[in-house]
Amino acid sequence: MLQYMFYFSFYALLVESSPLQSGVSQNIAFHEANGRILNGENATLGQFPWNVGLLTTQTDSATWCGGAIISEDWVLTVAHCVDRAVITYVYVGAVDTSLLAEMVFADVFIVHEDYNATTLANDIALVQLRIGLVFSDIIAPVALASNPLEAGVDITVSGWGQSSDDDFLSVQFLRFAALTTIENSECSQIYRDAILDEMVCTSAGTDPFKGPCPGDSGAPAVINPESDPVLVALTIFISDTGCEMGHPAGYTRVDYYRDWIKENSGV
Repeated sequence: MLQYMFYFSFYALLVESSPLQSGVSQNIAFHEANGRILNGENATLGQFPWNVGLLTTQTDSATWCGGAIISEDWVLTVAHCVDRAVITYVYVGAVDTSLLAEMVFADVFIVHEDYNATTLANDIALVQLRIGLVFSDIIAPVALASNPLEAGVDITVSGWGQSSDDDFLSVQFLRFAALTTIENSECSQIYRDAILDEMVCTSAGTDPFKGPCPGDSGAPAVINPESDPVLVALTIFISDTGCEMGHPAGYTRVDYYRDWIKENSGV
C-alpha cells in the first residue's frame, strides 16, 4: 500500500460556517470545517479506528469534516462536506493532529442524488479512496446499522475541532462524548418541520452540555463502541445559537440509507 505521511497543524484551519435558515424558533446551522465534541473526553489511539478526518479542497476553499471507514476502499460521510469537492485528503489511524499521520487521497465522491443543501435532506455521501487501506489495530471499518435507530438509545460521537462557540480553531486531540437520542417529535419542538424522517437528534443533556460543536459535520455516531460498534448516524447540524446553549443536535440516520450505500459501494 502506498502511504502518504503528512504533518498537519489544524490550528491553522479556521471554521467556515454556512447557516441553514429554517424560519422556525431555532434555526438549523451546519458548518463545513473543523469540529469538536463539547465537554467530551480525549480518545486513545485505536479507540475509534474507523474515525477519519477529511480535508477537502474545493475551487475556492478547504473544509475539515469527519467520516467513518466502512471498507478498505470506502469512507462514509455527509454530502455537504464533499459536495463540489475537487480532492480530499483522508486522515486515518491517529488521534493527535500534531503528529505525523497517514493520509490517503480521494477524488471520487458519490453524493446522494436527492441531496438538498437547503434542507439537508439526504445529506449523505461516499468517498472512494485511491488506494485501499490496510487494516490494523488503529485503522479498521465499522459495521453499518440496518435497524431503525430508536429514541432513548445511548450513542457515542467522536470528532476534532473547536473547543467552544468562541474558539475558531481546531483542537489537537480526537474527542468523544456519550449522548442519548430523542424522539423526532421532541426535536421538532425546536426545529419544527426541518426534522425529516431520515434524521435523528440527540439531547445535549444538562449543564454542562455535551454534543457536537460548530463544524463537526460528518462525525460518526456509534452504538456499543467498546464491544460491538455499529455506525448508526453521521452529524449534520446544530442550532445556529451554537453548541453551548443546550439545544439538540441532528444527524443523518445510517439505517435509512443502507440500500443506497450497498448499491453504490457494494458494502
